[in-house]
Amino acid sequence: MNINELKSSPDKENWRLTPGYLSQGCSDFESVHILLGRFLADRHSENPLQEKSLLSENGSFDWGQSQPLEKVINSQEDFEFLMKHPRLFRNAIAIVEPWDHVGYNPLGEHVRASLNVAYIAQTIADCDSILFPLWSSGLLDPEAIIPVISSGLAVVLEGGEPSVRDASTFAGGKSSLAELHLFVEKLLLS
Repeated sequence: MNINELKSSPDKENWRLTPGYLSQGCSDFESVHILLGRFLADRHSENPLQEKSLLSENGSFDWGQSQPLEKVINSQEDFEFLMKHPRLFRNAIAIVEPWDHVGYNPLGEHVRASLNVAYIAQTIADCDSILFPLWSSGLLDPEAIIPVISSGLAVVLEGGEPSVRDASTFAGGKSSLAELHLFVEKLLLS
């Protein structure tokens, strides 16, 4: 299978095969760290954020809709595609969602913290994000996933609305509390 066949895959046709959205394929470990350092050191700019909007292709700024939030691992097939492109996961942050939201805002809307993390990382340092929504995909093989996400720039493990003290609050998700505990334990030990 060549790269053109991979790009034309129906689920992956929007995936950028080189990291970086604002700089279009020019993002890597060093550039992310340089941009992050510049942002942290900037004390005088009126607006130290990038000028280019992250909403031009994905107006709703939602996972899986379009760039820059196209990389969502919903299945073993998605994960295998990601593994064929190590540059993608080595130059990105992995965001692990145990639940579809972390709570509600004052308007009563679900808050999906992964969107905030991805927005900040992309805006400040042109750092791509890869989402692992364990609540909807189920727990893929931790022995395979953890080495991949651990080799990236960072792993963000979110919380969620369910209580870690009550397994029944995870009903309706595709990963149980016990599976999530196992995943987190293996991730910490890695």
